Formats: sequence, structure tokens, C-alpha cells
Amino acid sequence: MTSHDSSHASGARRRREAALFLWKWLQAPTRIGAIWPSGRSLARAMAAEVDLAVPGAIVELGAGTGSVTAALLQAGVPRGRLWAVERDPAMAAVLRERFPGIRVVEGDAGDLAAILRGEGVEVAAAVVSSLPLVSLPRALVTRIVEGSFALLHPEGRYIQFTYGLISPIPLRRFRLEARRVRRAWRNLPPAMVWCYRRLPDHPVVRAGG
Repeated sequence: MTSHDSSHASGARRRREAALFLWKWLQAPTRIGAIWPSGRSLARAMAAEVDLAVPGAIVELGAGTGSVTAALLQAGVPRGRLWAVERDPAMAAVLRERFPGIRVVEGDAGDLAAILRGEGVEVAAAVVSSLPLVSLPRALVTRIVEGSFALLHPEGRYIQFTYGLISPIPLRRFRLEARRVRRAWRNLPPAMVWCYRRLPDHPVVRAGG
């Protein structure tokens, strides 16, 4: 295959994935949260915050059609260390075809700790989330955040993007410390990346215990 053919095939794939993303958004806008997959600048900004020196799995929530997944692999995340959690079967199928070697788990991020522990994952170095937390029910957000931190290593990070100007996770409610990492101006629409850690004096809550 020539470079021209490869570029054409890549462009066709991106168009198919964008069409799938749009269709899923039309079906459930509050669950998808965006009409297009994350842009490359946003995906790279999120992947840059993953610290591979921290032990554990790299967990991606709401992997969609793989924009952030690709950036994580390009940033050096080993395929065998990457777990992509996606509740939509059609998007999960795209991930399996596009990224052989990574673990794709179909399931609800609200059940994250139970799902991954069932797969043998006891600790995560990072949770990278593209979920639309601001539009999800409060109870579900609580399950997602608490489940993520139940898995995270003490030095691990929860990485989240948002289109808004303030933290998409209530800091006092979850006893978190946060920092705004960078704004991806070229994303459509522009987005901000946030990194979260549990405050040192917060008791660790383990799922099921």
C-alpha cells in the first residue's frame, strides 16, 4: 500500500468513526457528551499526564472510537498495560479492531472497580476519562469517581477533560486536590484537561470492603 493509499484509508476510517460517534450522540447526548471524537491536541494533552513510573494499569473510561487510546499508545503506554472501558458495543468493536493487543472491556464505568478486579486488575496507575461527568446523574458520578480512586495507586492520577471553565468534579465532596493542566484550543470545542489526586488525609475506600 502506498502512502497515498494509506492516508486515504486512514481518512475513510476517521470519517466512519466520526459518523458512528455522531449517531451515538444523537441517540443519547447526555451519555456521549460530544458530537465528535476528541481532537488530537486534546488526546495528546491527556496522554501526557500519565506517569508510567507509577505501577498499575492505565485505564481509559469512555474510550469511544479511540482518539485518546491512540494518543496513550503513542505516548508510550504498552498495549498490555492499557484497559479501555466502553459501554457501547459498536464502539467497543471499533476499539478491538483498531487496537489489537489492548484490553477492551464492555461495561459501565460506574461499576469500574468491580469490573476490573474481576479481570484481575488490582491497582491503576492512571484513570483517563472522556466521560461527560457534568451531564451525568450525581449518583453515577459518585460511583465513577469513588470506583476510580478505589483502584488508583496513591501516586496515581485521575485525568479528565471538560468543556467548561470549572472543575467537572466537586473537590470538597470527594476530598480531592486538582490542577488545571492545559487547554486544548484546537479541539472542537476547546477543552480543559484536569488532573486529580486524593488528599493525603482521605481514608481509602476499597470497593466491596
